[in-house]
Amino acid sequence: MHKIIKRTLKITLTLIVAIIVATAIWFMSGEGVENSGEITWGVTFFPKQATDLGLDWTQVYLALLDNMKVKNFRLAVPWNIVESEHGKYDFSSVDWMIEEAQKRDAKILLAVGRKLFRWPECHDPQWIYEYKQEHIDEMTLQFLRDSVEHFKHYENIIAWQVENEPGFPFGECHLDVPSKDLFKKEVELVRSLDSRPITSTDSGELSSWLSFSAEVDKLGVSLYRVTENPTFGRFYYPMRPGFYQKKTKLVQAINKNVKEVFLSELQLEPWALEPLQSMTLKEQFNSMSFARAQTTIEYAKRTGFDEIYLWGVEWWYWLSKQHQDSRFWNLGKELMLP
Repeated sequence: MHKIIKRTLKITLTLIVAIIVATAIWFMSGEGVENSGEITWGVTFFPKQATDLGLDWTQVYLALLDNMKVKNFRLAVPWNIVESEHGKYDFSSVDWMIEEAQKRDAKILLAVGRKLFRWPECHDPQWIYEYKQEHIDEMTLQFLRDSVEHFKHYENIIAWQVENEPGFPFGECHLDVPSKDLFKKEVELVRSLDSRPITSTDSGELSSWLSFSAEVDKLGVSLYRVTENPTFGRFYYPMRPGFYQKKTKLVQAINKNVKEVFLSELQLEPWALEPLQSMTLKEQFNSMSFARAQTTIEYAKRTGFDEIYLWGVEWWYWLSKQHQDSRFWNLGKELMLP
C-alpha cells in the first residue's frame, strides 16, 4: 500500500509540474498544422488486452490484417509470456503475429525489454521476484539479447523499440524500472546485434522527452486527451496541437541523434482506474465517446506527426462483436485506406 501511495504522489507531482509548464507555453503552441505529406497510420496490438475482453486474440489480429487492412503494427515481446519458466523460451505467439503480417506485407515495430506497453507495464515472470535488483538487471539484458537474436531474421521488422516509457513513473514493477544506465546498456546491446533503427517512447504530456531520447534514433510519444487520476478524478489535458510541434523541435535541437519523433500511442479507448471489462458501456463511452474519438483523430492530424499508431483496437473489435457497434472499427478502416 505504501508503494502505491508513493507512486500516486509521484505521478500527481509530475502532473502538476507538467500542467504548469504546459500552461506557460500555451500561447506559443497554437493550433498546429496538418502534415503536408501523407500520414502513415498503424495500430498497437497486445494479445492479453483482447483476451481480457473475452476475445480470441488471434481472430482480432487476423481481422486487423484482413478486414481493417493494417500495414503497420507495434507489437511487444512480453517477458512473462515468452519465458514463464526460467530458461525456457516460447516465442511462438509473437512469431505467428510477425509471420502473418509478413504474408500480407505488413511492417512491425517490435518492442523488447522489460517495461512494455499495457498495464502493468512491467510484464515480469513470477520467478524473477526471488532475485535482487542487480541480478534482475543482468537477466533483463540476457532476455533482451535472446529476444533480438531470435527475431532479427524477420525482414518486416522495421525498428526495435527498447522499453516503453522507461523514464516515466507509471505501472507496477517489481523493484525498480529500468534505470538510465541500464537503458543505455540495452540500447548498446541491441545496436551490437542488429543495424535497424532503435526507438523508445515517452509520455507526450508529462515528460520533456529529453532524457532517454538521447540514446535513440526515433522517439515515440503518446497523446492523451482525457485520463483519470486518483487525486484529481477525470482530467482533460489543455495542450493544443502546436504543443507537440514545439516539443519535437526542442528535442531534435538538443538531441541531434533523434531523426524522427512519431506518435506511438494515440488514445482512442476509455481511460479508467479499473479494468476496462469491469466498466459499464455507459462509463466507457463517458470516457471515450465516438465523437471524442473523431475529434482526437482530427487533433492528432494537426500535431504534424507523419507516423501515428492508434491505441484501442482490441476494444473496437469487442464493441463490434459484443455490442454490434462498429463505428470505431470502421473509423480505423477509413484511416487505413491507401
